[in-house]
Amino acid sequence: MPSLATLSAFLRDAIQRHGGGMAGIRSIVARSFRVTRALGVRGLLWRLRAAHKRNDPLPAPQAMNLRAAAPLAAVDARIGVMAHVFYPDLLDELAQYLANMPLPYTLMVSVVDEAAREKAQARLNALPRLQQLHLRIVPNRGRDIAPFLVAFREEVLALDLVCHVHTKKSLYGGRDQAEWRNHLFGSLLGSLERVSWIFGMFQANPGLGMVYPESFANVPLWGHTWLSNSQWGRSLAERMGFDIDAGEYLDFPAGSMFWARTQALRPLFELGLRTESFPPEQGQIDGTLQHAVERLLCLVTRHQGLFVGVLPSDGSPALMPEGERNRQLYFDAPLRQKIDYFATGAQWVSFDVFDTLVVRPFLTAHGSRDFLSLLVQKRHGLENFGRLRTQAEAKARARAGKDVDLGTVYATLQEDTGLASGVADAIQALELSTEQTLLKPRREVVATLESLASDGRRTVLGVSDMYIGQKDLRSLLPASVNHSLSKLYVSCDTGWRKDTDEGWRALVATEHADPKRWLHVGDNEHADVMRPLHAGMLFPVHVLRPAAYLEVVPGLRALRPLPTQRGQWADELWRGLIANHFAQCGDQNPEWFARIVQIERAETLGYTVLGPLLADYLVWLSRTALQRDSKKILFLSREGYLLHRLYQRMQPRVPALAGVDGRYLLVSRRGVNTPSIRAMDDLLAVFRKPYTGSFFGLLDSRLGRAVADAAQEALGKAALEGEVYLPEMASELVTRLQPVASTLQDIARRERDAYLEYWHRQVQAADRPIVADVGYVGTIQSQLSRITGQTIGGAYFAVAQGIDAVVTGESWADARFGDARRGEDSSPVTRHHLLLESLLTSPSPQFSHFEQHGDELVARHRDDPAHGQRWPHIAQVQRGAEQYMDDLLDVLGEHALEADFDPLAVQEPLRCVGQGRWQLGAWSQALEVDDAYTGRGQVVTIPPVK
Repeated sequence: MPSLATLSAFLRDAIQRHGGGMAGIRSIVARSFRVTRALGVRGLLWRLRAAHKRNDPLPAPQAMNLRAAAPLAAVDARIGVMAHVFYPDLLDELAQYLANMPLPYTLMVSVVDEAAREKAQARLNALPRLQQLHLRIVPNRGRDIAPFLVAFREEVLALDLVCHVHTKKSLYGGRDQAEWRNHLFGSLLGSLERVSWIFGMFQANPGLGMVYPESFANVPLWGHTWLSNSQWGRSLAERMGFDIDAGEYLDFPAGSMFWARTQALRPLFELGLRTESFPPEQGQIDGTLQHAVERLLCLVTRHQGLFVGVLPSDGSPALMPEGERNRQLYFDAPLRQKIDYFATGAQWVSFDVFDTLVVRPFLTAHGSRDFLSLLVQKRHGLENFGRLRTQAEAKARARAGKDVDLGTVYATLQEDTGLASGVADAIQALELSTEQTLLKPRREVVATLESLASDGRRTVLGVSDMYIGQKDLRSLLPASVNHSLSKLYVSCDTGWRKDTDEGWRALVATEHADPKRWLHVGDNEHADVMRPLHAGMLFPVHVLRPAAYLEVVPGLRALRPLPTQRGQWADELWRGLIANHFAQCGDQNPEWFARIVQIERAETLGYTVLGPLLADYLVWLSRTALQRDSKKILFLSREGYLLHRLYQRMQPRVPALAGVDGRYLLVSRRGVNTPSIRAMDDLLAVFRKPYTGSFFGLLDSRLGRAVADAAQEALGKAALEGEVYLPEMASELVTRLQPVASTLQDIARRERDAYLEYWHRQVQAADRPIVADVGYVGTIQSQLSRITGQTIGGAYFAVAQGIDAVVTGESWADARFGDARRGEDSSPVTRHHLLLESLLTSPSPQFSHFEQHGDELVARHRDDPAHGQRWPHIAQVQRGAEQYMDDLLDVLGEHALEADFDPLAVQEPLRCVGQGRWQLGAWSQALEVDDAYTGRGQVVTIPPVK
């Protein structure tokens, strides 16, 4: 593959041969962008050489089935660069970068005085390929954003594509940030090849609205939030027709340099901002209109229906749909180590409470409120409690002009709804008791809190902006937290909020503290990081709240809720438990998330991958059993082993399931195949599934060692050593076995009698049993019906298209995660079923058959020595799933069947592991399945560790 440098050299040569005229440059460069999309670099190079040799023009894009590429497709696309030159001493540097423009362009330059204007005129006027130069003196207000949106508004809107840059020094950091500036300029204008490639990306992707460099290495992770700019951001976004989430991590060009289609940013220009709209320059580092606009750039682009491309920091020619946001800066050391280090010189250490010291199981506070609404509705019959409760709190706060306590909120709620005082008091008590149930300590942070409190050298405080007063809050907090906090300041008691400078000044004054010896630890990037910094305190320790893991870590972003799932308490619950678990892991082992998602502990795999998937399946299975009036769920071995254990955890806590018994049923395809044989033609059903291997191996795996030995004795060893393949040879193999028909039927009869004895000990005639299994074609369900003569239902993870031909009569089969009969044949469960089966297995090898000795039934299993070596790792995985189920049930209790998870979303962790997006530790190589049934033997179920 020729490099970009090679391509560039050829382009320059081609341009020179065409005379170097402007028309030739436009023709060759612009068309090369379109051809690259269809042919790649190698194909483009070949076409260029051929066209030059024949003196032919490059082929038109329509001839290669290219999409029409928006305005830039035209050879005379209007391209421009807008540069704010506050530091005229950097004009030479700017000019060197602008010399890399490969196409004619318009240059717009803002300066702050006449001397700078004259210097810019002299230095920039002779730039190559410059069509027009607009120079304008602007007030030193709004920095680079105001000239872009105000001074050059009309000139920018007349373009199709614009690059926005400025002579960035950021001297508030104490020195010229030349490395940051060079990173931005180099990414956007670093070379002719670089700029040509960016143009090509816009050309080839009409939906591409903006391209900007990944954040410079010194921009902290917490800087990728709204910080003090949310009020401006919310106001501007509302005027442009969309909302912002003030707590989200967001992509934006930190340093405000980018390439963009003007259409992508048009709503910003239509705001009608003026220079006076921006604050006077006072060296602000946050909280201004220009800082808000900077954070809105990507949001506006996406609101316009266009996507954003982020240029990687390593300079490679690629575009990422979302940025890395310098998460490596956060995941560079264990959290406890960070806190201990920064607390070295501190006399006062304060901790935020929620999401820092304690976590809720829901992804956001809205999920907790919505779950409380369910409880209120069921116990008190009040509909829409969540909305009424939120309105009451807002009204009470507005009336008081400050944060209010829970009693005031409920007094307002009672006033608004007319609730009886006894009912309002009961709901308030329910809210407090629910909070107490939900709150769990964040282990590593709490361990650090306890350590700091125990040494006696520091004052350790809790600080929270909260509607639950200090007295009530102490009664809710885990004992480990409560005992370690010498004082607890809550905004509804004090009137001080930690998201204001006044709040921190009041705290420092009350404690008679030296702010330079006060360390604060918290998760809120504005209230817990920026405000303490602004108050002159020690550099705070940022604690990434659990929900933010799903935003910050690229490998976890697939778990983010869709807009339609936000506000659904059940979806917030299963995701929240996973986010909390990952946060606990990241606090202790940050290296798991610094590069890729690396799961080193088997329990974490069970908790995050199996936990939500199995919980959702069991809730669905339980509802199915109740709807079909089933009294017995049969969890088929071996994949039903863990499912049965989890059901045993759930059933006692859900009164509705008291009459639905769950049993672990020893069964396998081999275990029902032989008992189902009454005539030799019945073997055709056994031989339906594919197989490649020896004849002896086929009989051993599908009918048992006794049948294989009998066939070998009757037909000879050589006859069973040859390779056979199914289903093509099914009829032929039945014919070959005719000499052992009597022996085979005798074996089948003995096994059938023994299995029926076992069956009747497990299942009564009126049970209306349902088999629960991973699924696919329902072979075991069908064979059980034939052996027992009973109608049996099937509730599976996934089923294949042909299941209706196998499960016949009054029996039925439903699926939770993938039903090929409905066109759902590519779900993660279907694609990664071997991985799932390897994780769901039991301590025992595969069941073979029963032997009956009088009244005693003896279960026989296949000989599989390797399974014993795998099991300890799998047992750890399953312990993680059991812990997830316990945590879920601790929240839901009797309301477990109310949980309505998104069945596709809960499969996403399985997809992430199956596709290698989450890497497992070396222990995962034990995750194999024995697929002797198809002749493949031991099959590795996960991608290799990288």
